[in-house]
Amino acid sequence: MKITAIIVTYNGMHWYDRCLGSLRESETPVDTIVIDNASSDGSVAYIKEHFPEVHLIESKENLGFAKANNIGMRKALDDGADYVFLLNQDAWVEPNTLTELVKTFVDNDSVGIASPIHLNGAYSGLDQNFASYIIADFVSDSYMQSIKQYYSIPFVNAAAWLVSRECIERVGGFDILVFRHYGEDNNFCQRVLYHKLKIVLNTRCTFCHDREVRLKKNSNSFARQVPYYQQRLEFGNINIDWNAQQEIKKMKRKRLMKCIQCNFRGARDLNAYIDMLVLIDSSRKKNKTIGSHWLD
Repeated sequence: MKITAIIVTYNGMHWYDRCLGSLRESETPVDTIVIDNASSDGSVAYIKEHFPEVHLIESKENLGFAKANNIGMRKALDDGADYVFLLNQDAWVEPNTLTELVKTFVDNDSVGIASPIHLNGAYSGLDQNFASYIIADFVSDSYMQSIKQYYSIPFVNAAAWLVSRECIERVGGFDILVFRHYGEDNNFCQRVLYHKLKIVLNTRCTFCHDREVRLKKNSNSFARQVPYYQQRLEFGNINIDWNAQQEIKKMKRKRLMKCIQCNFRGARDLNAYIDMLVLIDSSRKKNKTIGSHWLD
């Protein structure tokens, strides 16, 4: 069994010792690939010096989370990985985390993604975002002190995913047509479920995600940073029927009315919206088919 961890780095010097060091201490051996997104803080030199066992891929530009991870997944599969472990640069695992995550696939049928309990960086509680969407059954069982080992869930953010080779070869990588920035993990989870695989939370293991300060600073920033962010998530969900051509025709009629009214700014806005709908239509068709999409 071969596990390859993939970490995308960008000016993350503060975390490398804990993040990469935790993989070095894992009781289940793991190879590590780092894709550095053109860091300017000396990340590349530091990793080369202090973690020589890491396979380091240096990008000359910031590729973003999705594309950089896709490069890592392609490399991992080409090198014969049975599982790929996606880990954020600001996170670290415990010695037993990977051991327990592998057991998830042994003990459950049709698992595509296994994830541990997400703790915050201070070990003082659950990660803030994780706590906001964790399923009601888990909360209820926690209160009743009867937590199960496994919970099938519809979504978990990609800070610590163990993904099977089968899942990647069936579902593909992150969609870089529509989800270059934000929402890529939501979309991937939607696709995992569409292709009849499970997302499973293993409560017997944890990892820490040290991002509480940034979460407070960036609260509700998605909608500001990505045009039509919610529409991308909704229309890109291949589990839901959506007639793209009908929606595009409707928007074109609205655009024509804006032009007739000499509302050219409104027409330009609708142009951008229509362009996005065309991209979503293309990605939906691709994501419904089986194959290692987005990795080539």
